[in-house]
Amino acid sequence: MNWRLFGWLAALFGGAVLALIIVVNVVQFALGAISGVLSFAFGLAVFVGVVGGLIWLGVKAKKALGGGNRPEIRR
Repeated sequence: MNWRLFGWLAALFGGAVLALIIVVNVVQFALGAISGVLSFAFGLAVFVGVVGGLIWLGVKAKKALGGGNRPEIRR
């Protein structure tokens, strides 16, 4: 058996496995970062939507109760 060839093949296989592990870790990190950003953006959108909805409902309630933005002009 050619031990030198066997050594080269083992080294190549080990290098390929190591390269594959590095690529998988980089892709996993990138997807995790993207997921974190999207999660933050979704949370921010929900917060803005809820606060905006409450403000909108407050303005509608104020107008319904007669608190318009136009002051009454008396002569």
